[in-house]
Amino acid sequence: MQDSTEKSPRPRLSVAMIVRNEQEVLAASLDSVRAIADEIVVVDTGSTGRGSSTAASLGATLVKADWDDDFSAARNCCLRHVTGDWVLWLDAGEKLDPELAEEFRRFVDEQATTSRAYMVVVQQPATDRDASAEQIAQLRLMPTHPEIRFEGRVAETALPSIETLGLTIDAAPGLICCHARRNDPQRKADRARRNLGLVAAAMAECGESVPARLRLVEADAHADLHARDDARRAYEAAIEVAEHGSTEMLEAYYGLLATYDGEGALAADQVTTCVEALEIYPLDAQLLLAMGHYLQARDRVDLAARSFDVAVQHGQVDLEIWHLVELAETAAICLALAQQLQGQHDEARAVLELCLEQFPDSARVMRHLIDLHIVAGRSDEAVDMVERLPIRPQQRASLVGAVRGACEAAAGRWTPALGYLQSAYVEGCRDPLCFRWLAVTLLSNGQIDAAEPVLLEWERVEPANRELQTYLAAVRQQRDSAGNTQQPTDDRHLRVDTGVPVAGGIAPQVPIITAPTSGEVGA
Repeated sequence: MQDSTEKSPRPRLSVAMIVRNEQEVLAASLDSVRAIADEIVVVDTGSTGRGSSTAASLGATLVKADWDDDFSAARNCCLRHVTGDWVLWLDAGEKLDPELAEEFRRFVDEQATTSRAYMVVVQQPATDRDASAEQIAQLRLMPTHPEIRFEGRVAETALPSIETLGLTIDAAPGLICCHARRNDPQRKADRARRNLGLVAAAMAECGESVPARLRLVEADAHADLHARDDARRAYEAAIEVAEHGSTEMLEAYYGLLATYDGEGALAADQVTTCVEALEIYPLDAQLLLAMGHYLQARDRVDLAARSFDVAVQHGQVDLEIWHLVELAETAAICLALAQQLQGQHDEARAVLELCLEQFPDSARVMRHLIDLHIVAGRSDEAVDMVERLPIRPQQRASLVGAVRGACEAAAGRWTPALGYLQSAYVEGCRDPLCFRWLAVTLLSNGQIDAAEPVLLEWERVEPANRELQTYLAAVRQQRDSAGNTQQPTDDRHLRVDTGVPVAGGIAPQVPIITAPTSGEVGA
């Protein structure tokens, strides 16, 4: 008989992957789990390069399988070769965050129970430097059991079999990080065309009863191919067949709202759709932020502020849909900017300071507080906030100079402003704050020719910045109207309102996230 003091054997953890022509990213994925995995099983569905040899050379158990236009078949093939007690699913290009890998392994060893399957947070990088990364909780860790099987050609899921076994769903620690290629337009387009083919085959098998998850894959694929009308119809179909109030219905509303972006003629339809969604999900934070943006675009800043305030105070997040990692910070920033536009500067400051207490490492909130201090003439407070930014000492020194110059510019003291800002620029400060206030100072003093190269350099850093584009358009219009001839200095001044929030008078647009639907494990 086993001694009662003897510890139970350590559970074995298998990492499972299906791949095809993934040699460029496969090694990094395998390296991220090598230290915690007892085995790694890689099913290759037809690589033509050296992906197979990469997996084998790194110690993975390699299984060759024919691709039958069916992700479930590939995953179930992988399950048949797994020998561990637990399975962690990764896709090629994904990596387990190294700072949380040991904690994840301890969870499997000490806390995970076979009566449960576990969600793990998956995060994909931001599309640009000013955007927030996105994340979702997906079913990635499950016990090995002969009756757990995936179903579905695409958007494959093991949830029905897990529910049949009576397992409950819980959360596990850890973070799975996606490769930046997930945002690559060409890759998204290739993936979309593949998914449309799989959806067509799956729908043919479903007959008239097409589930919402397939409609979502179809809609997301059309959206990634910029076929907005087709995407809109598919999202509407998903809403119609989804269970009322479900995650799938909310995801379809997100996608549908995104199809209206940039189409002014359909702006009223976008608002109507958002109101309809909020009637079902009244406290959904992303819907509230979207509504605030729509209202602000219609000059209803007061109503927009109310929507942002509800998001800040009561906003909820469905973790099983892609959402902004910094959603709470974004809500606070939107509210603060709306308050600034209404002249409520003290209220805006209070909102940002409270948010910073909750998220003390948020560089985004720090930067918006710096902007607010600059406009209010609080030079010392702005500099103190710069000292908290997570940047290199050399960057901090030049940015402090730029901030002091910005405070002078905001007060209309152009000569000292130009001295501070030009010195910071010469010292190598390429922070958007320096670009902005140096350009404002030069433009306000008629130095349009000197401002233009600063604006163009700013554009390389923040090409989508609306305030920047406004300045560039004004400079080009001034130059064109002058016919490239020298004009008296007084005629070359451009009016710049230095009291406008840095975002250009409009709270930043909060995107409705519609990352490609790919099943629980991101196939």
